[in-house]
Amino acid sequence: MEPTPPLPTSVAEPAPEPESPQSRETVEAEPHTSVDAVAEPAAPAQIAPAPFTSAPPQAAPIPMEPEPSAPDPVAPVALAAETDQTLALPPTTKEVEPPPVPSAPPPPPTGVPVPFAAPPTGHSRYFGLKLGLGIGGGALAVIGVVVAVVVALIVFTNSITDKVEGTAEEFIGAVAEDDWDTAYAMLCEDYRQRPVEEYTDEWDAWDAEGAEIQPMNATTGNVTVEFDDGSAIELVIAVEQTAETLDTSVCGWRSVTV
Repeated sequence: MEPTPPLPTSVAEPAPEPESPQSRETVEAEPHTSVDAVAEPAAPAQIAPAPFTSAPPQAAPIPMEPEPSAPDPVAPVALAAETDQTLALPPTTKEVEPPPVPSAPPPPPTGVPVPFAAPPTGHSRYFGLKLGLGIGGGALAVIGVVVAVVVALIVFTNSITDKVEGTAEEFIGAVAEDDWDTAYAMLCEDYRQRPVEEYTDEWDAWDAEGAEIQPMNATTGNVTVEFDDGSAIELVIAVEQTAETLDTSVCGWRSVTV
């Protein structure tokens, strides 16, 4: 074993105390042979209040304005389907309307009434007479217009009849006198497309002298011509009316039996 070294004879300085958790100012100390203990800081002594003594007056607290709070969300209410049973609800008081106040009657008219407020009865008689005369005059005017139209229609029809019968008489007279040019000029435009020589032989065969012109047929508008030998023809007379004149022409013929 190794020999133990000799212990030092000098006294060693005491080791520094560990630092407390709180930071303290480092104080340099002179070297001493002994170290004095440093007293720890102590809190001030607390004195309990005397019993049955009133507390010191405190200042009134400053009221704080409440912070605005958001309204609570309204939960959706689900409407239940109609059922045969209804919920029992507390009775409600129906608002009763006050009875209507009767209005006061209007005050009677003031002043002197005007004489003859109603029209005299004699005027109503005259009014009825005038009304009757007006209606009668209007009816007579309408009747007059209708009669005038009928008369004009009759006159127009008679004029057409006379015109048609006169045309047939002139045509047969020209054929009886062998006036082929006049008879050809009285033909309608369609028949004048052919030359007159194609008609003269047939016209010459008619016994036109002494022929009898019959009245116009109101249904067909044709005119029947009876000859002395017992034969007869029916002339087709075409009527062309314009705004100013009434033109007629012979537009065909055919043999008929009387």
